[in-house]
Amino acid sequence: MLDRRQFDRQWVVAWLMALGMALTAVFSHLFLPKPLADAQARANTPLEQLFPLQFGAWRLDPSSVALIRPAFEQARRFQMYDQVLERTYLDAYGRRVMLSVAYGRQQSVGLQMHRPEVCYKAGGFHIADVQAGALTLLGHQVPVTRLFASMEGRPEPITYWRLLGNELMADEQQFKLRQLSLGASGSIPDGLLVRVSSIDDDPAGAYKLHAEFAQAMAQAMSPAQRLRVLGW
Repeated sequence: MLDRRQFDRQWVVAWLMALGMALTAVFSHLFLPKPLADAQARANTPLEQLFPLQFGAWRLDPSSVALIRPAFEQARRFQMYDQVLERTYLDAYGRRVMLSVAYGRQQSVGLQMHRPEVCYKAGGFHIADVQAGALTLLGHQVPVTRLFASMEGRPEPITYWRLLGNELMADEQQFKLRQLSLGASGSIPDGLLVRVSSIDDDPAGAYKLHAEFAQAMAQAMSPAQRLRVLGW
């Protein structure tokens, strides 16, 4: 049988363990990084509601409509994303532009969406001419990255931009600094990547087409949609 001294010591140890667990739960709640305050609303908004089905001279490519999946369902193919939207648009001249959008609720240092120059290279593409640029959309400057991805039979110029929360990120350095800044303040930002591309062996002409496409899309958006997609 336990004497009184042993019993008291075990009781104190048990009490301290329970107190430690309670304090751990409290401090975890108070100090662990949390999503940005408005991230929940963004996470619950389907990407389909942000991007018009038709605008200007652009319509969904009829041949691709049957292949389109809801963004929440499409994201199941990509473990790091919460939503993925993929569409192909066609204009009156038969020109096609592909729109791909990825949303991730948590863009922590250890978990973030892949830039196209990374994921295309992993998919076997040769990556060339990665360069910073800007689109002028309705009088606003949108910083973008352009690159030329190619494999046999598929030359694909790409224009893309990224947001942390509702803030446009001009380049990878700004992305990392903002990510670290938010993390230090106890927030985990969400992120959106918008990619516009086309099959074309003339990158200069393709980038011009991408700008026309983005301008028409921006014109058709509501102010709330522009804030979400373009960071205005």
